[in-house]
Amino acid sequence: MRLVTNASPLIFLAKVELLSLLRSCFSPVLAPPAVVAETGLDLPDFIECRKLSEVGEAFVHGAVGALHRGGGELEAMVLSREQGIDLVAIDDKAARSRASQLGLRPSGTLGLIVLAQRLGHLDAPTAMTKVDERVDIHRLYLSTQVRQQIRTQLGATFTDTVKR
Repeated sequence: MRLVTNASPLIFLAKVELLSLLRSCFSPVLAPPAVVAETGLDLPDFIECRKLSEVGEAFVHGAVGALHRGGGELEAMVLSREQGIDLVAIDDKAARSRASQLGLRPSGTLGLIVLAQRLGHLDAPTAMTKVDERVDIHRLYLSTQVRQQIRTQLGATFTDTVKR
């Protein structure tokens, strides 16, 4: 599978020490230069910084609205379209909606963790622990209902997990 990513999934996966999962699940992993700069991370070599075409750059510069150059979401969507890669990692809800409208398949950080578990690169208890870390330590708001949906998607029962 191929993936284009925005900054927030890279940052959040790095915070919970799962950035290397992208290498196991995807080839290639692409990020536009604005996204790479936004992360502030020394990204591993398997994450390839790929420039937009001149037409793509012009589109991004001319775009108006909530998805702006500073966020990187639009760059990631344009790069996805240019590269013929439909899976794009974006956490922002409005940006995911826009990506869907463009015919892309957006996934947030938590969706990437669930996918890694489904592909056998992470066991369910570890996956849920990493989701909980993202919520409890790194302050991601996640409703109790969504947290339960993730537990269900992971196909695991967590009897020793603290009730939330």
